[in-house]
This record gives sequence, C-alpha cells and structure tokens, in this order.
Amino acid sequence: MIRNVKLYPIYDSTGEITIKVKVWTVKGFFTACATAGTSKGENEAKSLRYNEVTKVFPKIRNSLIGLDETDWVTIDKILLQLDNSNDFQNIGGNLALATSLAVARASSDGELWRLEGPKSRMAFPYPLGNVIGGAKHGGKSTWQEFLIIPQKARDPEHATRMNFEMWHTIGDELKRKGILTGKNIENAWMCRLDCIKTLDFLSNMVEDWDAKIGIDFAASSFWDGKNYVYKDLGKKISPEEHFDTILQVAEQYKLYFLEDPFHENDFRNFADLRQSLPKTLVVGDDLFCTNAERLRKGIVKGSANGIIIKPNQIGTLSQAFQTAEMARQNGIHTIASHRSRETYDDWLSDLSLLWKSPLIKIGNLGPDTMKHNRLIELWHDIPHNSMAELP
Repeated sequence: MIRNVKLYPIYDSTGEITIKVKVWTVKGFFTACATAGTSKGENEAKSLRYNEVTKVFPKIRNSLIGLDETDWVTIDKILLQLDNSNDFQNIGGNLALATSLAVARASSDGELWRLEGPKSRMAFPYPLGNVIGGAKHGGKSTWQEFLIIPQKARDPEHATRMNFEMWHTIGDELKRKGILTGKNIENAWMCRLDCIKTLDFLSNMVEDWDAKIGIDFAASSFWDGKNYVYKDLGKKISPEEHFDTILQVAEQYKLYFLEDPFHENDFRNFADLRQSLPKTLVVGDDLFCTNAERLRKGIVKGSANGIIIKPNQIGTLSQAFQTAEMARQNGIHTIASHRSRETYDDWLSDLSLLWKSPLIKIGNLGPDTMKHNRLIELWHDIPHNSMAELP
C-alpha cells in the first residue's frame, strides 16, 4: 500500500530544474527522476515548470495514498484520468512519468527489469554512443548526432569500455587536427567539420574498431516547411534532393542506423527509404514520439523497422510499454533512449531489458555513466544472460 508520496526539485545535466518523486510503501521508499529533451517532437507529452507542478501535486498525492502499488498499470490510468487531456498538459508529463516510474519501482522492489516477473535469461543491449554532435545539441553539423555501436562487444562492461575508448580517441584526433571546439550538452565532441566531412573523418576511424556507424539527423530541426536547410553547407535542398543525399551517404558510408532522416510527419519518405535500404535500421523518434497511435500509422505505411522509446514523450511507463510491445509484435526493433537533459537515475537500463531492446541510446561519460554501470551490475546479477542479437 502507498503510504506517502513526496515531490522534490533536483537539477538535471544542463543545470535546469527537473523533478524527483519519492513513494513510500510498507517495504520502504522508491524514487524516480524525470528527464527532458532539448530537441522535442511536436507530439510529445507536455512538461510543466516546477512551480506549476507543485500546484497540481497535492491532487496526485491524495489520489494515490492508500492504493496498492503492485497495480502500477491501474495507477498509471489514474494519472491519465487526473490529467484529463491527451498530452498531460494539466498535470505535466514530467510529474506523470516520475510518479509512474517510482510506483513501478515500488511494485518491483526497485528492480524494474523484473516488473513482469522474474526472468532466467535476458538479452542485453549494445550502447549507441553519441561521439560527435551538432544542431540543437551544439556543434557545426546540421545533423544532430553521429553515433557508434560496438558490435563486437562480449558483455556490457566490454561495450562500455569500447565506447569510452572510441570517444576519447575521436576527441584526441579532433584536437590533434586543430578542429575540436568543445563538448556539447550530451558530452559529444563538437568540431569545425560539416555533415559530410564529419562522416569522412568518422568512417576512417571506426575501421580500426570494427564498429557500426549511425546518425540521428533530427530532420525536423532543419525543415522549414518546404525545404531542408543545411546551415553548415550554406544551402537549402528540396525533399527529393534530401532523400537522395540520405540514400547516397547511407550506401557510401555503410551506415547501420538512420534516425529521423525526414521531418516528423513524412511517413511516406520514411517508408521509401526503408524499402531502398532493407538492411539498414530506419528509425523513428519524432515520427512516433513513443505514441501507439502514431506507431500504428507507421506500421500501416511501413515507415520504419526501428523505434526510439522515450517514456517522457508519452507520460507514463505503461503507455511506453504498450508502444514497445506493439512495435515488437510487428517486427519493429525498440531502442531505449535517454534525453539530452538527463539525471543520475538509471531506470532506462532496466527498461531496455524489459523491452528486449537490442540497442540503448545513452551518452559517453557524464550523467549516463550510471546507466552503463547499471547494465554491468545487472549482467552479473542475472544468470544465463547474453548480448542481444543485432538486427
């Protein structure tokens, strides 16, 4: 039974205020923190400022005290009813998520990976590490993230070590060439290279590690409603030219992972790209926003074979779980993902196992170190485990 619920202000990785919720039961207390994004899709759940959250929190607290914490799905439904909107504009998706996750932790005795019962075997995800950044996260490139996957890793510790070593080596080489300009909010390196030159630089380096390369284009961020605006290249190009550019670089650089290559409502070009690149993960983030209805549309149109799952995009754990299950049942790979404004909380690592995600998108060092460490810990705690099979 839930005995008490309390709200706290905490700081995220960018120095902004976010929230932490603590839930007390007869077994003790359980907490969860809310994350936030810098580059947001227009269909994401709405977050409220802390002073706004404090005004609605008493209603949430009073509604939950006395309820059975093991019925976490019903409690999520209560949060939806209390909000009474389709995007959490009234109680805030940040408050809903932190509350939902804290209750789920109470339900699973702090082991979210066991939320659906004990498992004798788990497939662990490979970390998808952002090594060079751009766009809204900081950096010259119009494309937002250049990613590396340590596909030969034997276990989570080896995968983390490989990602950290690659991140350090890339930074050292950028510095040696005199083109390093710093680190962005996701701890990725910033440099003076444009999109294509960054790919040239990175592709030459990853050959030594036998790693896979991915890109998060975050195309909605440079779509002006008619054309794609490449500030680093100093030009605008049409959707048709943009499609050809994506197809060309994917084939030339043997890219494995393409996230949001088109703006968030362009289901058709997503589908055409997937058909053109059957061996590549074409992944929707802003396209789906962890929303089951948008995913259903993407399934009908054949728009993607991968989906980013970010619980704060939808508001509660059960809603994110529903979307992840729908994806897996339709042969779409789930990628558990952090946000650019992170906290020390490591709940995403547990959820990546629960959702059977072959990849987990987390940063190198910084606040996401806790998530790497959690995967390493769980590898030693869970018997008969293995690394996931990459699609």
